Amino acid sequence: DLLPFGFPSIDMGPQLKVVERTKTATMLCAASGIPDPEISWFKDFLPVDPSLSQGRIKQLRSGALQIENSEETDQGKYECVATNSQGVRYSSPANLYVRGAPDTCT
Repeated sequence: DLLPFGFPSIDMGPQLKVVERTKTATMLCAASGIPDPEISWFKDFLPVDPSLSQGRIKQLRSGALQIENSEETDQGKYECVATNSQGVRYSSPANLYVRGAPDTCT
């Protein structure tokens, strides 16, 4: 049951995160393998396509997913996926929670 040499490994997967609405959330992901794996993201088991977000969602060079101006619709379960010619590796899922801005009344 040995994996092939160079099979991707997730060195750092996303962690549970709580972000206030309109703030920036960053879900981290770092992977290694030979050749270097490509990183992609899934939210609630569906692929994340940053090109559909009008620039609000970006995948950083590090592999992290950056979500600017967070909305309730960004809440969900995120997984990063590392893919190279040797195979595919999924991170453990991590939930992102988006909460409403705090009341300004004191």
